[in-house]
Order: sequence, then structure tokens, then C-alpha cells
Amino acid sequence: MTARRFSFSNKKLRGIPRRLRALARWTKSFSGYFPSQLTPEEKYWNYKIPVYRNLVEGKQTTKSIQVFCAQQLIDAAHHIYKAKPQDAEHSRVTCVISLPCMFSSELCIYTSEEYFKEHTTEKTGRFGRIERIQGKSLAQEFGLVLPEGFNELGVLRTDEDDDGKSIYF
Repeated sequence: MTARRFSFSNKKLRGIPRRLRALARWTKSFSGYFPSQLTPEEKYWNYKIPVYRNLVEGKQTTKSIQVFCAQQLIDAAHHIYKAKPQDAEHSRVTCVISLPCMFSSELCIYTSEEYFKEHTTEKTGRFGRIERIQGKSLAQEFGLVLPEGFNELGVLRTDEDDDGKSIYF
């Protein structure tokens, strides 16, 4: 499996093409895969994007790198979706692309539709204030290809830190 690492160094990230090839191999590794241990009681399964933080965030990244990584997440989610067994037909396979903090992007499977709605319905609750993003499309902005059966849902999540300042996700 590919590494997922923080980097506290200002050194230039080396081997970017190699790291992107590794991410493409990671995506292909989900072909025919669906987590067998999932139960409705768990509500949620996730897998974070396995890259160095500096690859997708900060001064060393580029829009083309972020586009590539976002498309790989979408493709990995599609592989999982295609491998979904009959007994998991109510599970929702998603791909969360977080911007500007792309390092927190992930593949998600919700085994509870109610739990999915807690993360996406406009309201203020235990996940902070959730608002739908209207009039913007990351797929159009980045030129992402959404597979058949997939759609896009933009959500802005606002929470407060310990000092009462707003944090956006």
C-alpha cells in the first residue's frame, strides 16, 4: 500500500511522477474490492488518500496534481461501487474531495442513509453548520469525469475552534 504522511519540511518533494503512479496503482487495487467486514451498525467506513501532504497541499502542489488525485479518488470509489455485493445494496459509496485541505480527502462507504444525511443535510448539528454549495461544480472546474451512477454534492462545513473562531471544511 501507498504511504500517507505529514511532512513538516520545506524541502522540495521529490519523485512526484513516481508518487502519482503509486496513487494510480492504489486506485486499481480497489478493482473488484468491497470491504467484507462492513455491518449496518458501523454506519461508516473510510480510507484517506494515501499521499504525502505536500503532494496535494501547499506551495509545491499544482492544480494538475490536485485534478489527477481527485480523479483517482473518484475512480477508486467507482471500483468499490462496481464490486458492491447484493447484500450491501443500501450502502452508499462516496468520494469526499476536500478543498483547500485535500490531504483530508477520502473514500467513504455509508451503511446508514441516516448517517450520510447527517453529513450532507443543511443544518447545524454535531458536525458543525452544514450548507450546500450552490452554483459551483468541482467536476466542471477541475474537468473531472464522474462515472455513470455518480453525482456531485458540494457541502461547506463550518465549525468553531477552541477560541470561537470559524473553521471551514
